[in-house]
Amino acid sequence: MEQKIVVHLRGGGIHKGITHDFDPERETFHLLPAEGGGVPFRVRLDDAKAVFYVKDYLGNRDFIARRHFDQVQQHGRRVILTFYDGEQMWGTIAEGDEDKNGFYFYPADERDNNIRLFVPRSSLKDLQVVA
Repeated sequence: MEQKIVVHLRGGGIHKGITHDFDPERETFHLLPAEGGGVPFRVRLDDAKAVFYVKDYLGNRDFIARRHFDQVQQHGRRVILTFYDGEQMWGTIAEGDEDKNGFYFYPADERDNNIRLFVPRSSLKDLQVVA
């Protein structure tokens, strides 16, 4: 299935496009650039800060995600992620996923352009579980 993603690399680079073969169990996946045309290229998951599944490529630079959890938000384990670059995100992950090498993360703010993220555990400085 075609998935619109934005890949943030640990070195600071960003690639936008679609993928048909992302699998968190594999070391690489292919990205077809969003700029139109182009040749798919291979992305190493070890090089990724995170893979962002997005509503659209433009996003909103002025958007500031809320930093709290709603009482009705009960699915998954509430966490605060802190990446090595200092970025912090609030959201949820599936029970037990915090112990895996990577996991899917769902932002706490439904207005966020990010639908979900795949986060390699090695890109995190801290994963705080919130009671």
